[in-house]
Amino acid sequence: MILQNSLINLLIGLDIGGTKTVVVAGNKKLQIMDRYEFLTKPEYGFDNFFERVLNHISKISASHLLGAIGVSVGGPLDVKRGILYNPPHLGWGTVYLLDEMRKHFKCPIKVEHDAKAGAIAEFKLGAGKGLKNIVFLTLGTGLGAGIIINGQIYRGSNNIAGEIGHMRISDHGPSVYNKTGSWESYCSGDGIAKLANYMFPDRFDKKITTKEIAKLANSGDEKATEVLKESGKYLGIGMANLFDILDPDRIILGSLSLRLPNIWLEEAKRMVKREALDGERAVNRIIKSMLGEEIGDYAALIVASKALKEVKNGS
Repeated sequence: MILQNSLINLLIGLDIGGTKTVVVAGNKKLQIMDRYEFLTKPEYGFDNFFERVLNHISKISASHLLGAIGVSVGGPLDVKRGILYNPPHLGWGTVYLLDEMRKHFKCPIKVEHDAKAGAIAEFKLGAGKGLKNIVFLTLGTGLGAGIIINGQIYRGSNNIAGEIGHMRISDHGPSVYNKTGSWESYCSGDGIAKLANYMFPDRFDKKITTKEIAKLANSGDEKATEVLKESGKYLGIGMANLFDILDPDRIILGSLSLRLPNIWLEEAKRMVKREALDGERAVNRIIKSMLGEEIGDYAALIVASKALKEVKNGS
């Protein structure tokens, strides 16, 4: 077991994604001091994954004493108890993540939904700074939302607000998390790959990746382009609904908006202009993440910072 010194406030952030995981070390000013990135490989199971996490944290703790650990991970999950309930992008079943972490570390530990952590990071450091109402869409391997209303993260009555990837947006389409036509099945990293196979099974097999679809679309492939336009259409329909329901100052887009060809987002904006009550004004309130590919790093560090503050405040 790794013993910690509460006087040393080195923060460890653990950002768990369906494709990659990052272990990052930083200080109270959220300045990044050390970083390890590795493939999550969820198909190998949680035990295999967790052993690799411990190895990477041990590399940092070998030369530093830890103050707090923050974990950012996709849901569904119970944030207070740190329990994962079989997130579709991981497929580990029920995992008592916080309990497992506490077996190895004596410092404060906090688990947060990745979309909520990302929203807080953008609100404090990025595209949401100075605003009161924002929606952050993860748009990674999965699709979730972090919602901030009047400067406060919105959690809902059961702390699961923001699981918008699960909402059905079509009666047809690929299936993710046992739901055909969910928003995640059309607009997430996993979903776009499945959409390609659904639309053109003779052209794209089940092993196709969204990265490959993007590369083909960039080279002018008509069917790959059609897949991205179809995904973009449903991204726009979903965002139009969010604008009409929540009227946020901004909708901030995560990873895929930075990686996919512009045709994807252009199609989404076209649909928002057509579908949202606010039309063009709504389109102008869509922005890509200012924290870019580092948003997961800062989000996890912010969760660690909150864990440390909660202990100091006795909460």
